[in-house]
Amino acid sequence: MTSTPAPVLDIYKSIAHITGAMLTAAQADDWGKVVDYGKEYCQSVERLRSLESGEAQLDSAARGVKYDLLVQILDNDAAVRDLAMPQLKNLSQMLGRMRRQQSLMLAYQGRTPSL
Repeated sequence: MTSTPAPVLDIYKSIAHITGAMLTAAQADDWGKVVDYGKEYCQSVERLRSLESGEAQLDSAARGVKYDLLVQILDNDAAVRDLAMPQLKNLSQMLGRMRRQQSLMLAYQGRTPSL
C-alpha cells in the first residue's frame, strides 16, 4: 500500500506551519495576521481536499507522519481558540453595548430600532 505521499504530506506540513504562525500571531495579539493566516489555511485545506480525494492510501510510515501533523495542527488550533475566546467575548460585549446605545438613541428620537 505504498504511494507517493509527498504532495499530501507537504500540504499537511504547510498547514501545520500556518497554524503555528497563527498561534504566534495570536500570542502577539496580532489578530489581523491571524485572519490573514486563516485565509491561507482555508486555501491549503481546499488544495488538500482536492488532492486527497484522488490520493491512494498512505503506507504505515506516511500515516504516522500524517497523524503527528494532524495532532500538531489540532493543538495549534486549540491554542489559538483559547486565546481568541476572550477577544470574541469582548467583541460580543462591545456589539451588545452598541446595540443598546443605538436603541436608546432611537427611543429618544421616537423611532423603533430595526433588527
